[in-house]
Amino acid sequence: MPEFSLHRHVAVAPDVVWRAWTTREGLASWWWPQLPDTTYEIDPQVGGHYLFESKAAGFGVRGEFTVVNAPLRLEMTWHWIGGDTQEVPDRVQVELQPDGDGTSVTVTHRIDRPDDTGAGLRQGWGDVLDRLARLGD
Repeated sequence: MPEFSLHRHVAVAPDVVWRAWTTREGLASWWWPQLPDTTYEIDPQVGGHYLFESKAAGFGVRGEFTVVNAPLRLEMTWHWIGGDTQEVPDRVQVELQPDGDGTSVTVTHRIDRPDDTGAGLRQGWGDVLDRLARLGD
């Protein structure tokens, strides 16, 4: 199955980046801030669920956490909401590593649908990770 990884450097400590990933307030600052109606529900524990959704835009993402190792690693299922029906969830891994004056962030997205190359996902992740990288500005 297709898989891709994206990397960013964020000029803040891993615990700050962790809070940006695992709290509603943190997510609202970088995930989809251009969509003001976006709701963020998150329960960052193994078996906990998340839902990020903009009803006005007609899309979102939901899933379940499978690994939570604060403040360095998250793994989750990924189910896109809107557009094509996604019957089999993808898998996403987020790794945070101390890196000099900040944090190295690596997101790996494994697509569990053989007909999807991930081009749209790669672009979407690039956009949100670029905003995350600006947290330290």
